[in-house]
Amino acid sequence: MKPNRNEVLYNPIFRKQILSLILTLIFLIPLFLFAEEPTKQLLAPGDTLPAINYTNQWEEPSPIPTETNKVLFISDMDASKIIHPILEKEGKGYLESKQAVLISDIHRMPSLITKFVALPRMKSYPYTLRLVREEKLSDPFPRTKGSVTMILLKEGKVTKIQISNVDTEVKSFLEGN
Repeated sequence: MKPNRNEVLYNPIFRKQILSLILTLIFLIPLFLFAEEPTKQLLAPGDTLPAINYTNQWEEPSPIPTETNKVLFISDMDASKIIHPILEKEGKGYLESKQAVLISDIHRMPSLITKFVALPRMKSYPYTLRLVREEKLSDPFPRTKGSVTMILLKEGKVTKIQISNVDTEVKSFLEGN
């Protein structure tokens, strides 16, 4: 004989199971709704640079040379206003002579601005920009808005990281050995 609906609903064991399920859901749902993304692992001394397939401002592949010992990283317009005047003044071949590269994270830039404004301007620079165009690829690079991240390398490993918004500090970093 099939139990009637009232017998099931008022059965203490059934009610206890339902209450347990409801309480479990009440406690688990906020965990899923408010779960944070895993913490980004930022570069630190001893790390190697992330393997990113960079392209330059001329849309060509532009890997980081193995002899590189200085990396400049910029991720916003204010940071670019610090580094670009220094590099434009020094001219072609300056970064290479200092065994340095410049990486620019442009993934947040609207594609129309990138295509019709930023890239044409970047193509006029007398130095190579290695561009990050995809979200999350540059997450390991430490950054502060309006500042240049300066990374010192030795045999491909990070030895020191500085962040500055002062042009003389950036120039000193490039000139140091």
